[in-house]
Amino acid sequence: MKIVKFIYVVCISMIMINAISFGQNITNSSDTIKYNTWSASISGGSMLFFGDVKQFDFYPLSKKNSEDWYGLQNGISERKWGFGLNLSKQLTPVFAIQGMLENGNLAGMKDTIKSYFNASILTCSINMKINILPIINPYLKDHKISVYGIFGIGLSKFKTIERNIPTDTIIFSYGYGAFNQEKKRTTETVVPIGAGIKYRVTNNMDIGIESILNNVNTYKLDGGNEYNSAEKDKYLYTSLNITYTFGKNKSLEWAVHKEKESDKYTPAINALNQKIDSLNKKLADAENKNIQEQKAIDDLKNHAKEEDINKTNAGTKAENNTKEYPIENNEKAVTPPVLAQNAQTAVMPELLTKVSVFFSVNSSDIDDLNQEKIEKVEEMLTANKDIKLDLIGNSDKTGGELYNEILSKRRAQAVFDVLVNEYGIDAARLNIIAKGDKEPLSKNIFYLNRRVDIVIKK
Repeated sequence: MKIVKFIYVVCISMIMINAISFGQNITNSSDTIKYNTWSASISGGSMLFFGDVKQFDFYPLSKKNSEDWYGLQNGISERKWGFGLNLSKQLTPVFAIQGMLENGNLAGMKDTIKSYFNASILTCSINMKINILPIINPYLKDHKISVYGIFGIGLSKFKTIERNIPTDTIIFSYGYGAFNQEKKRTTETVVPIGAGIKYRVTNNMDIGIESILNNVNTYKLDGGNEYNSAEKDKYLYTSLNITYTFGKNKSLEWAVHKEKESDKYTPAINALNQKIDSLNKKLADAENKNIQEQKAIDDLKNHAKEEDINKTNAGTKAENNTKEYPIENNEKAVTPPVLAQNAQTAVMPELLTKVSVFFSVNSSDIDDLNQEKIEKVEEMLTANKDIKLDLIGNSDKTGGELYNEILSKRRAQAVFDVLVNEYGIDAARLNIIAKGDKEPLSKNIFYLNRRVDIVIKK
């Protein structure tokens, strides 16, 4: 048994050291991304003893039943109550290290041995907390439910007194100074193992239910007699928890696991995205300007042709007319069309060979630069009522195939919603297509693949 306990302690220590090291590496590699990592919880709930002095294996005996069924004068309830406090440091979206304190009472009785006991217990432990959902789905985003497991090691300090049912005399006790003992609590090692589920109410507040089985390395909790049992004493603490996360930033516990791993690249990617969007805007402006200039050139050419035709017609008319009919030059001069310098350029369908709206990693949010592109598309659709568009959503290859297809559809839907809800475009003119990661523009620059292509429907 000692060897098993030693191996357990060593394994927990190694896991905690590796988790702390892993968490520090992620934090240090992403100094520009700040997360809230510290939280505190208070809890309150029931404490149930499991050991030799317990009437039923699972069902707790009530005070009334102990009085009615077994003739206990004052009665005893095996369901007792306690409270807890803990402080947690989130190392990664998956792992957290937790200091836990529990205080409460335990009780039990056994009619076959004519014995019952009452105990007061205080347990403190260091635990590893593991979030399960980010392991199952590393790209889980905006989730409000967290399911987690807890295991650790600590110490329990308790005092207990065991009495005889018929006579109510003391059989044995610990912590009360009787039986040649010191008047102090008995201390034993404890191994807590449990699980919990909680709901995120706000960015800083969570509520949840947690159940922890504390395996105490002793037979003394119920008075010290083994009663031919090979199992050590244990108790179950089931509680309602309220957790508060300190800080104003995003909580690391609720961050997207894979998104957190890529945070160190976020500043460089954002800077690259801004440069690409700026270049796209400049190219679009240059193309508009070229079309405007080409239109002005065409107008001048047409004006020159009209002048040549007018001169030819005037010469022919002069030759055919007699002197009695002189030509009066009273026609107004035709002036060439001049393009207003401040006139707003209309978006022509020719520009919309393909317009792309780009997105951040694992996101379907549209920023201001890409909003301007959608606004130009709206102007073109308003000016050309017969045009219909395909909104083709794409993603990079960092996620799974199914997730990428869903994400690409969300991006196309985001563009659709802006055109329909903000600009009033008829939804029947827009068609959503989800391509996932099947049509990348670049093998290395993932930003170019996180896009929605807006194409005139053929």
